[in-house]
Amino acid sequence: MQHFVNEYEYTPDILKESVGTWWDCKFKAGYCSMFVVFLLIAVLSTVMKRPVLLLLELAPLFIIALFWLRKKKAIQIEQERVGTLFRNSDLSYRVEVGEDISVTSSNGNHRIQFSDVENYIETRNLIILFVKGSMTLALDKKGFREGTKEAFLSLLADTIK
Repeated sequence: MQHFVNEYEYTPDILKESVGTWWDCKFKAGYCSMFVVFLLIAVLSTVMKRPVLLLLELAPLFIIALFWLRKKKAIQIEQERVGTLFRNSDLSYRVEVGEDISVTSSNGNHRIQFSDVENYIETRNLIILFVKGSMTLALDKKGFREGTKEAFLSLLADTIK
């Protein structure tokens, strides 16, 4: 089995990208369905020649705004949590991947089984693992000390179905 080591500082930017991506994935179906409802209302109002129906377009827009606000609040809560737990100290992560995943931080050491990783996504700066229990584990693409980002993505593609 290949061995990977990824180290990085858990900065506010990484926090926002990681938590925001998790919420975007969680609400993906909701965003898509609200977009479809929005389009259906527009088509229906045109076909029925009832422009007043366009007022119903506010409902899916309102729901999308609620999704966005919930995501923003989740990021804020995570920032407060990290600020409370790690006052005046940097939060750094060392993630070692071999037979399982070992995560070492200022918060201690944790192990995650590969079978607990449900999915992953690649963002601009991160590889985010979605772990059972609505958890995420971010790895900074620039943080690989052993192994490469490409080899790690290949391992994920082969391992997570």
